[in-house]
Amino acid sequence: MEQEDFSSLPRKKLKKLIRETRETLELLQAEMDKRKIDKQHKSVDHMEEYFEDAEHNLSNIKIFFQKMIQEMKKD
Repeated sequence: MEQEDFSSLPRKKLKKLIRETRETLELLQAEMDKRKIDKQHKSVDHMEEYFEDAEHNLSNIKIFFQKMIQEMKKD
């Protein structure tokens, strides 16, 4: 980004630019915060699915160990 020379701007114009820049920055920050919160909400919404998947995987592991123990008892 190019550096602009603001030295020729009147004080009133400079203050206006500062105010507008701060307002724009606040709007941008609010948008970033909103996106972060939206992402967190989506993660929470899908958490139940993650737990169901984990429960299913743990069930499969339990079955695997039970079969392994049964096989070991046969020998």
